[in-house]
Amino acid sequence: MALPGRPFWVIVHRWAGLTLALFLAVAGLTGSLLPWFSEIDAAMAPAMQNAAPPQPGLAAMDPLVVRSAMLARHPSARVDFLYLTREPGRADRLYATWIDPQTGLERADRPDWDDVFINPWTGEEQGHRRNGAIEQGLVNLMPFLYRLHYSLALGPWGLFAMGLAALVWTVDCFVGFYLTLPPGALKAAGFWRRWRPSWKVRRPTTGYKLTFDLHRAGGLWLWPILLVFALSSVSFNLPQVYRPVMDLLGAQDAEALVEKAVLPTPRWTPALDFSAAARRGADLAQQESARRGLALPGDGRAWLWYVPTSGLYVYGVKSSADVTRDGGGTRIVFDGQTGALRAVSLPTGANGADTFTTWIVALHMAQVGGLAWRIAVTVIGFGTTILSVTGVLIWLRKRSARAGRKFKTARRPLQA
Repeated sequence: MALPGRPFWVIVHRWAGLTLALFLAVAGLTGSLLPWFSEIDAAMAPAMQNAAPPQPGLAAMDPLVVRSAMLARHPSARVDFLYLTREPGRADRLYATWIDPQTGLERADRPDWDDVFINPWTGEEQGHRRNGAIEQGLVNLMPFLYRLHYSLALGPWGLFAMGLAALVWTVDCFVGFYLTLPPGALKAAGFWRRWRPSWKVRRPTTGYKLTFDLHRAGGLWLWPILLVFALSSVSFNLPQVYRPVMDLLGAQDAEALVEKAVLPTPRWTPALDFSAAARRGADLAQQESARRGLALPGDGRAWLWYVPTSGLYVYGVKSSADVTRDGGGTRIVFDGQTGALRAVSLPTGANGADTFTTWIVALHMAQVGGLAWRIAVTVIGFGTTILSVTGVLIWLRKRSARAGRKFKTARRPLQA
């Protein structure tokens, strides 16, 4: 059976592009700011987020101590995720949930915040916010833009819609690339000579030619990284599609294991408290890294996450298998009751599927390549928006031209 011809793929690209235009424009604009999330977020509320010792030489408290003190002040709160290392000059940020263990539902008397920022030298709570609630002002600008980026700030339905858009985008990357090729290119001589104009913006040019060239040439120049962003977006938003495919290729996702190991009822209070779990996680990380010939450089961000629904702890640490600047991608999963090792997940080196996912996610989140790549991701974000806008403008121009031709054709019999 012959594949559909070029006119068919033109229609596919047109309608895929029109469907994606809003999604990609929003994702591109917001994504251009997200490489600078931490800096902009702190600038919006410096008194809340920045911290310094009240006197030189004063030692900061252990993050575990900060967490315990916060829970003592707010006994109905839970903090199930904790960074064990901190960013210099920043307050400790704890994310609180307010769950009633009897019902498993959010408490009716919960306060109107879930983020709390605590001075690590004094233990003072410097500020609170309900993450992403833009009505609270600029203190939530970046969390709101982040939610807008991955879910249009519409919760689970928005997350799913953006996932479907990412899936369509992935397919359309290949369709769009095919349409830049000159017709019959693979069968005709002079392929490179005929394809070269697709990579250029013509000069001198008119408004429509400029729009068309920006769309075609911009898509070609950005094509490899646009495909990376599309695939990584599928991994974020549609794990129910992405994970089974990667599992067939040998992936071993620690988070998937945690989600599958569901207990009949959540275990809200494990035998190992956070302090004991942090020590157990560090010991297991040392043992498993030595067994696998990995180094633990000691920098980067270590973290600990307890999952009540599975009764498991996940300990994240930076190892020589990590590729991101902050690390934390090496994950040790162990039982919250016994401390028994359940799984080890390495970001690279264990299998090609996990390594591939680690790299596309790290590129998407600007966690590799230093300052240069962060700037590049900002430019790519704006470029994605430009491609969406120019695609719509091209469609409007062609639609107007088709309507004009139909109008002229309809008038001819009357004039005759």
